[in-house]
Amino acid sequence: MKCRHAKDLELGKISELLAREFKDDHLHKILFPIDDEERIDLLRRYFRIYVDLAQKRGGTLIAGDNAGVLVYFRPEALENNKEDQIIIDRRIREVCGPHYAAVAAYTRGLEHFHPRTPPHYYIPLLAVKRSSRGRGVVNNLFAALHSLVDKDKSPCYAECTRFSTRTLLMRWGYGDAGTPIRIDCFPELFPVWRNPVECTEGAERREALGANS
Repeated sequence: MKCRHAKDLELGKISELLAREFKDDHLHKILFPIDDEERIDLLRRYFRIYVDLAQKRGGTLIAGDNAGVLVYFRPEALENNKEDQIIIDRRIREVCGPHYAAVAAYTRGLEHFHPRTPPHYYIPLLAVKRSSRGRGVVNNLFAALHSLVDKDKSPCYAECTRFSTRTLLMRWGYGDAGTPIRIDCFPELFPVWRNPVECTEGAERREALGANS
């Protein structure tokens, strides 16, 4: 199952996949305390903001059979860009409406705890269709991403909303990036970090993971 970068015309279905897979996530239920269908619709539009930005500042990897997606930003995308921040904030206000204050507080918390150095890739979103879990989709998405970050000799950072996800990521070379993140009124997050590996070592590791997934 090969992975590829999503095309512009696929961004709608990517946002739909993310919305449906995150609708029951405890964090997003707190951010958007509305019924499931309303939450899916709101999340679809909310995630589209970041999927659109990733097309300019990173990319979205999509499994060949559309079973999963991984959204990432390149190191230079994390530099303060006031123009992007203004546009994103405006879109979040428009999409989130009465939920804007909670989303803004959560976003500020993430920015406060986000590591500034060294330059690194960032994974804000990763989702796999429930029906496709356990079939090596995550392994293939990470293999595709890590081939990029290892070539660039860059680390990679992410926050996990569940401790079980944090534990799962250990098998792909991630380790704890400090203590859990605690943002007022929200569940704790588990930051993880992966240092780059030599290309030959990375290829051997990905091959071994593929054989075991």
